[in-house]
Amino acid sequence: MTSRSGEPEHDRRARAAARIQEVLRTTIDGSLLDTRTTIAEMDRLATEFADDLPVRRMAEAARSALEMAAGYPQSDGGGIGTSLSNLVELLAGNPEADAMRAMLPSLVAAYQASQSGDHDTALALFADVAARSADLPPGNLLRDAMAESGPMVRALGATMNGEVPTIPEVRAGGFATDRATQLVARGGMAMRQGAETDLGTITTGVDDLREAVTLSPVTHPHHVFHLASLALGLAHRSEVTGSLTDVDEAITVLERARELAGGPEHPNWSFVSGMLAGLRRRRGEAQPARLHTFEGLRGYAWRVLLQPDPTSARAVAAEAADEAVAAAGRFLIDHHPADALRALDAGRGLMLFAATELRDPYTRLVEAGHRDLADRWRAVGEPPPRLRGEVIAVLTRDTGLLDAPDLDEIQAALRRLEVDALVYLVPAESPAPGWAVIAPVEGPARFIALPHLSIAEGTDVERHLSAVASRAGRLVREVDPIDGPALAESVDELCGWAWKAAMGPLLKPYLGRERLPRLVLIPMGGLARVPWQAARAPDGSYAVQHVALTQAVSARMLCDTAAAEPVPASSGGMIVADPDTAGRASDLRSARLEAYAIHQVFYPAATYVGRRPDGSVSRSGAGTADDVRTWLRADGSRAGTILHLASHGVIETARASASSRLLLADGDLAADELMGVMTETGRHPIALVVLAACHSGRSIHGYDEAYSLGTMFMAAGARSVLSTQWSVPDQETSLLMYMFHHFLTTERREPWDALHRAQLWMLDDDRQPPRKMPLPLRRMLEDADPARVVAWAGFIHWGR
Repeated sequence: MTSRSGEPEHDRRARAAARIQEVLRTTIDGSLLDTRTTIAEMDRLATEFADDLPVRRMAEAARSALEMAAGYPQSDGGGIGTSLSNLVELLAGNPEADAMRAMLPSLVAAYQASQSGDHDTALALFADVAARSADLPPGNLLRDAMAESGPMVRALGATMNGEVPTIPEVRAGGFATDRATQLVARGGMAMRQGAETDLGTITTGVDDLREAVTLSPVTHPHHVFHLASLALGLAHRSEVTGSLTDVDEAITVLERARELAGGPEHPNWSFVSGMLAGLRRRRGEAQPARLHTFEGLRGYAWRVLLQPDPTSARAVAAEAADEAVAAAGRFLIDHHPADALRALDAGRGLMLFAATELRDPYTRLVEAGHRDLADRWRAVGEPPPRLRGEVIAVLTRDTGLLDAPDLDEIQAALRRLEVDALVYLVPAESPAPGWAVIAPVEGPARFIALPHLSIAEGTDVERHLSAVASRAGRLVREVDPIDGPALAESVDELCGWAWKAAMGPLLKPYLGRERLPRLVLIPMGGLARVPWQAARAPDGSYAVQHVALTQAVSARMLCDTAAAEPVPASSGGMIVADPDTAGRASDLRSARLEAYAIHQVFYPAATYVGRRPDGSVSRSGAGTADDVRTWLRADGSRAGTILHLASHGVIETARASASSRLLLADGDLAADELMGVMTETGRHPIALVVLAACHSGRSIHGYDEAYSLGTMFMAAGARSVLSTQWSVPDQETSLLMYMFHHFLTTERREPWDALHRAQLWMLDDDRQPPRKMPLPLRRMLEDADPARVVAWAGFIHWGR
């Protein structure tokens, strides 16, 4: 049999297999120089031998090895796991394969722990893999790799514990690139993470790093990292000696590294750009430092887009948030609040950003004239990092997609939404104070130093936050036993602190105005746990009585919301009322009354699913996941534009299993699936989503990601969303929700204004029920206490 080229098929197959084996050998021993070209070659072979499973699998495994060598899976435990699994497939039928495969979970977990900053766990896992790999046969690739890295891992562990490490000897012989890697490890450990002060030891380390750069060719995938390591060593020596000569050389080295890296697609781009910004700043070169800072932050957005799974993206996003806050602090010290706003936004909500920007790459690639790339994306189930990188490069080219909005863009959005200002609240990090960084609707950006805005562990504020947050651990929407004196005391103390720490200074310019001011808050870090609308002034009034507050995931998402066409609220939609969860959670009798009253009085044309007040199931549906999916996918205006969910919500924040879900009659509906349904082509627009469910506003991927059921609906296109910060009490929530819809429909208020007025009604000692409020809800007023903070302050408005 011959191929189309006339070459015998078995010869062509043998030649391809030999080439793949040669690539694997040079990848493993470090002698391969042009990694990117070879990746393309392996792609071509995998396509050419698509019907020849053994050869195709070898080519794909070789590509995985090359991607690991080139750093594509950096900060990506999932990608590393896939690459390692593909390599193990080469040993199918070999006794070593099962043993190696059994070690993969520990190795992937070690990478993930390292990237998330849990170095103790990472070192322990690496040590475990090293011990188990010693039982593999001599010559096994994993055994040799772990044996080689063992001394370096132990030295790193010593450094992390503040001990003086035993620096491993550089192995004589071998390939130059192998020696370069060992020199970088030894030179880096000589610095002891910046703690080394002996000039001789530091200089020896710098010499090692310089030699590593000399030994690694510019085409080697780790050459940029070697250059960055040398620059870091030079910068450390300059700090010890006070000499700017090393600073200048480090800048030259980093400029070369940036040139070779090419852009944010390189895994070392953010590290190199950030270090260069710091050195330029040290040199007094403000404008280059500013540009390098934003270039480095842009790299984080790229890396989050590149990750194939939430666990991997979460580690990068957390790193981005930390760097964004640090960069913003430097800009504020220099009195550049507009730059601080952009820096803060570059580290916010990146996982939601990634989920929405990659929701339909096929269509967008075709529209951009890249049909071949679109077809390759559609042809694979889980695109590898290399393919994701190609797609992201096309989608972000000359679009500004990776850049946070500037002040002009933010102010244009604020004008469209009729908002007075967007405010970032940044917690204090000793010795620096906290900050309110403000983008007013008109005029220059400004900032306020807030020295009391500290929620550090061990403070009274942290203790009170923990007491309030304990409500978030409850499964059900009910009056629960933790509503006792301890919680009341914590809420009271927290409300007083919130005014002193932030809301008092922030609201001072807005007090006394005839028109109610409206602000959009973006609380950073743990400040997301604070009920800012309940901040209590010295006269006993609450912030909600002085200002209307909306929250936003980021300025980027606020601009997207403002740019979207408004969707009018309709008399139709869907109302989900206390679905029967088959014993997984308690019944919500007040929620049924709430939902039924809202349906009968305000939205008679809406589809009502779940249970009626008497416990019977609605003829329209039991409130299943399919009921919600069907309504979301409905086309035409008859579906309506309002979705009200009076049900249970649960969250799981563990890194590997994080999820936010609605409990429905036949199972759960997770935020990630809702995102997929909401972004399908042809879906009808949604004006408002009301999540009268516990935990619907709590982030599952860290506070700065703000990734929750509520924000998922916002990211997927809903114009306004109401969600909850904690486990809200059943009776009072029903009253608040009825009043919200009363102001929204009867008085035709905007959603933000309707919630604001409903919360004021809850606080009013002379509150009167509307004429159409059903008798069962009126009776709740006799037993409930609407004015207590936990009853009204748990709801947050997002969007228009």
